[in-house]
Amino acid sequence: MKKVLSIFLMLFMVFIISSCGKKGSDNLIKELGKKVEDVEMYEVDAIMDVKEMNKSHIFDINIKYLKPDFYKVTLKNRDSNNIQIVLKNKEGVYVLTPALNKSFKFQSDWPLNSSQPYLFQSLVKDILNDKDAIVVKQNDHFEIKTKVNYRRSSELITQKIIIDGKTLFPKEVIVLDGNNQEKITVSFNEVKYKCNFNKDEFKLEYSMNSAINTFKNILPTFNERCFLFPTMIGKGTELKQETTVDTANGKRVIMTFAGTSSFTVVEEYINPDEELGASKIIYGDPVIICTGIAFQTENTLTWHENGIEFFLISEDMTPDEMYVVANSFFVNTSK
Repeated sequence: MKKVLSIFLMLFMVFIISSCGKKGSDNLIKELGKKVEDVEMYEVDAIMDVKEMNKSHIFDINIKYLKPDFYKVTLKNRDSNNIQIVLKNKEGVYVLTPALNKSFKFQSDWPLNSSQPYLFQSLVKDILNDKDAIVVKQNDHFEIKTKVNYRRSSELITQKIIIDGKTLFPKEVIVLDGNNQEKITVSFNEVKYKCNFNKDEFKLEYSMNSAINTFKNILPTFNERCFLFPTMIGKGTELKQETTVDTANGKRVIMTFAGTSSFTVVEEYINPDEELGASKIIYGDPVIICTGIAFQTENTLTWHENGIEFFLISEDMTPDEMYVVANSFFVNTSK
């Protein structure tokens, strides 16, 4: 009888502990939801490490937010010093490339249409949407594991979010693939909730001019440009045709690959305009690749590197396969 009673008491204690843990998790998630609703503004610096092609690609990021839904995310690629800005204001969603003095307007509901590892609001949305989110208390912080929703990649499966126990703001985010390998890591510095933003901070022209002036000493100038060749083209696929033509801006090359995963790549020189003109409209979503921000639709991927526009189109390839190809443009075709 004593043995049965002991077992009963042990099971009861486990139930109580589990219930308390569940209640604590629910409370934390509710607090995060409330914090997102209450926060008026913030600014934070972060470092993002994108692991692709057996290499770390490091970005320095500055994130500004103003209620209700203004965002300004400035990304600097440490390898190339390329600067890009994702801007959301009342006119829409833009990606700015100061070195080209060009902007691209998206027909997109970014940032809440998919996971964004560097945005507080997106991370909390992932937590709230995952009924199976796992919350573990660790000393002065919480570790929360959730599913992710990346439009560009079904390879990315889960994320671990480290939440500061006092501020309830993320300290670190680790995005994992199906093999539990780290693919993206974002580390946040101390967040500022009282920001003296310029009244024009979230306007397109101000943001472009400000970035050009701030980064003028490191922006790439494209003195030397050359077309690049993809090194990851998939088994059973090969280059069938390559054509180079002269254009008003310099050159354009068209590469056609045929086989199991057929695709076409167009690379073209682009030059900075003297003045910021009308934004080119993109029907798609901004996604992160190794070199910076790419523009993705169902069967195309567009990005800019070293003053060249890359346009990849395929009816055969998945978004993941196009992403792999886009990250593999390293070998010079000596044009």
